[in-house]
Amino acid sequence: MLTYSKVYENAMDVEISEDVKEELSTMTKDGPILSIYAKNARALYFFPVTSSILRLSISIYPLTPEIVAKVMTKISEFASKVIYSTGLCLMENKCLWEGFFQKKDLSKTSEEIKLILKEIPEIKEIVLSEVNA
Repeated sequence: MLTYSKVYENAMDVEISEDVKEELSTMTKDGPILSIYAKNARALYFFPVTSSILRLSISIYPLTPEIVAKVMTKISEFASKVIYSTGLCLMENKCLWEGFFQKKDLSKTSEEIKLILKEIPEIKEIVLSEVNA
């Protein structure tokens, strides 16, 4: 089976089925799991992880494919892997991009990461935070 599905009467009834938990267990060998609910996609994602997680949230304008390419080029200077990323323009002049990283995949400190990203003039704000259990 490729997917699991169920209809719930309302959001408060939502639960993770035992089938999904079993699938996640085989995928992660009972290790830590990062869950991400992406509002723009209305989707819930699960990723096996082996170290602590950082969320990078940047306010950027404009959000164009060229600027995203610049951001990804800069990210490659300090991260060997991105677990998940997404971007969304909420208003005409405010766009957000978020990415999730395992600390073990980062080669720079938080302050160094901010300095690298500040080189992109379209980035207006940078927030790095640890994702807690």
